[in-house]
Amino acid sequence: MLVGGPLSEAPPLVLLHGFSDTKDSFVDVAREFTDTRRVILPDLPGFSEASQPLDHRYTIPSIAALLMEALAELAPGGVHLVGNSLGGAIVAFMAAERPGWVRSLTLVSAAGVPMPVPSAMQRHIEAGHNPFVLRDASEYPGFLRFVLERMPPLPGPVMEAMAHQFVARRAMNEKILDELVGDDLDLTEQLSRIDVPTMVLWGDRDRLMDLSVARVYHREIRHSRLVILSGIGHAPQVEAPRATARRVRETIERGERGA
Repeated sequence: MLVGGPLSEAPPLVLLHGFSDTKDSFVDVAREFTDTRRVILPDLPGFSEASQPLDHRYTIPSIAALLMEALAELAPGGVHLVGNSLGGAIVAFMAAERPGWVRSLTLVSAAGVPMPVPSAMQRHIEAGHNPFVLRDASEYPGFLRFVLERMPPLPGPVMEAMAHQFVARRAMNEKILDELVGDDLDLTEQLSRIDVPTMVLWGDRDRLMDLSVARVYHREIRHSRLVILSGIGHAPQVEAPRATARRVRETIERGERGA
């Protein structure tokens, strides 16, 4: 877990990454806030530097419970939540479960509800090919190009190290994905319980979570705004960090005005 920025009475900002990702994906967004606000970047349980017990069952409610327990001391008075992909589903669940604690919510290409229109990833899975399961490190650059529409510059050695780390996690990724899919949690009915200012932020080139999911979140969450980023894929925090930070800031300001 990375924690930065000054201690203050303002609720901290918590940024949650997606499946098979790490807290590092939100570092550039976090830098836009650490001059004035406490910022917390956890690794989701089961990923990167977080604990990875094999006997734990990884579901959205179980991951959310672990995170809320960990954040109880760091943010007892409330939080502003941001989540991408799986992290988006987790923060949506947390906002529905803890409405008095969550002050604002930013959903970035969030999972958690069925796709009215199947995405490219969904079509791959239905055809028997899971893009997240790589046979070897040579497939990793193609995987990144599938996830990201706008690739950040990555030196060769960095790309190679990331590829080998991703492939080394294959068994753990498969376990977590099987348990998430097996749990089959649909947050749609819980979204009406979210009563905080919410930003639904999506890239129009997202091949993992179809834009139709963004419209479900926008329709079901009463205080939500929908912003679609042109030419951006599944990870706006990586592909367009300043634009993402600007929308997060707008949502925090709405939350702190109580609007």
